Amino acid sequence: MTNRKTAHDVDSSLKIHEAKCEERWKTIFSETAEMNDLNATIKMAAFGGFGFMATLLVAILTGVLGG
Repeated sequence: MTNRKTAHDVDSSLKIHEAKCEERWKTIFSETAEMNDLNATIKMAAFGGFGFMATLLVAILTGVLGG
């Protein structure tokens, strides 16, 4: 005689599985949101740095050519 799972056993296992998956997705979503914030900060810093360097270059060229 084989041990066959009943519908109740499968339902219980599925509920446990769904609860674990929900927790995993919450963790993944949280980490993904943190990475998006970090990426936005890095992009802002890079554009700010390039903008600053471009401003310095214009100031130097204007001073050299204008003076």
